[in-house]
Amino acid sequence: MSDSRPKPTSTPDPAERARLGTTMSGANARHSIETLIGRAAVERGLATRDQVLAAFEVLKQIPKEERAAQFVRVFTGRGVLTAEQIETLRGWIGEEEDPSSKSGSSMAAPAVTAALSIPGYEVMKKLGAGAMGTVVLAKQLSLDRLVAIKLLPKKFASDAQYIDRFYKEGKAAAKLNDPNIVAAYDVGRAPGGEYFFVMEYIDGDTVFDRITVKRRIPEMEAIHITRQAASALKHAHAKGFIHRDVKPKNLMINKAGVVKLADLGLARAGDDSAAITEEKGKIFGTPYYISPEQIRARDVTPATDIYGLGATLYHMVTGRVPFDGTAPKEVMQKHLRDALIPPDQIAPNLSGGLSMVIEMMMAKDQRERYHSAADLIEDLDLVAAGDAPVHARPKLDSPISGMDALGATGTDEVAIASMPRAPSLWSTPVGIIVLGLLAVSVIGNLLVVALMMRGGK
Repeated sequence: MSDSRPKPTSTPDPAERARLGTTMSGANARHSIETLIGRAAVERGLATRDQVLAAFEVLKQIPKEERAAQFVRVFTGRGVLTAEQIETLRGWIGEEEDPSSKSGSSMAAPAVTAALSIPGYEVMKKLGAGAMGTVVLAKQLSLDRLVAIKLLPKKFASDAQYIDRFYKEGKAAAKLNDPNIVAAYDVGRAPGGEYFFVMEYIDGDTVFDRITVKRRIPEMEAIHITRQAASALKHAHAKGFIHRDVKPKNLMINKAGVVKLADLGLARAGDDSAAITEEKGKIFGTPYYISPEQIRARDVTPATDIYGLGATLYHMVTGRVPFDGTAPKEVMQKHLRDALIPPDQIAPNLSGGLSMVIEMMMAKDQRERYHSAADLIEDLDLVAAGDAPVHARPKLDSPISGMDALGATGTDEVAIASMPRAPSLWSTPVGIIVLGLLAVSVIGNLLVVALMMRGGK
């Protein structure tokens, strides 16, 4: 039987190419503001890895001492980023961060922490920066515990929409109490005017970090991570919240191996009619992991988060994003139109059961995905135990995908199920009677014809 499913292409692996630190020569180059801007552009979906890496290749042809000055010209000239986007990313990263730090650590305390004062907290150092703010490590003095504090950038501090979204993140997190969701402790405004959100500090890494280091995450480890993330989504959905931005960077893992769903900045209550009206026609999400309905700016459901988690799981076990392209728009178009290359074609040792689970998670039609995170968890547990999933089924147009799940062997062999053949009508009692009557009728007609011929003589 020929396999008509889409075949993997020779596109370079995105996770393998994510190590942008090596694109600029020099030991400290990977901590340069230019490299950080390139990384941020990819993470925020403003540009693809291919675009950024190609631009850095051009920069490498320029004398080292001139690269920083030529950075904007190269990136804007090649259409990778606009000058405005570069400045916005520079602000997100924080110009106060010293790129020439001998330690090379992004954990080095920037100047902003020295000026920051939040009653009840001792700010220690900067942890990182994202699209919606800077995160610092602090000690909560009353309980003598480490916490993470997210700060809204000052450039957004006068924007009511950003402030509202910032507070919504804190309030959404506060309503969720689950071991697999980053806990929220406090939200407010500091004496200096900074808006802050205090949350649980996670000492560990992210799924994105692990993909970058390992390229592919072993199947059982990926299932373990995904199951915990699905548990977090199950709780959030039960509370009426949809995350809308599930991706590797928003799945943190602490030293004990506990997965924590983070960044509820895009989370929205399913019955928030005001938000639904305000956001109508707008696209929210990250291109590599965004669902078709988000791209079309249609209503989102729990199945939206399952798609994002499916794209994340796909990235974990194959080492590449489900759909790649030269620009975010191209990537999103592929989410809408292109058939998904089954993950077990890219990673042949992947079990057919998990491949089927991923394909169901990433069905383009919400109605064809898992109806709930609970159903997904059930299938993940079955696959982990070596059994076949009960909710995921091979697609009719993909006869080979996942068939070895029927044996749950996890090998490259494909066990095709024997489908019972429908019994022939002529082998049934009714069929035999019909055949008998037809035979009698034929014989009778022949006798009549014979008698008529004799009478004619």
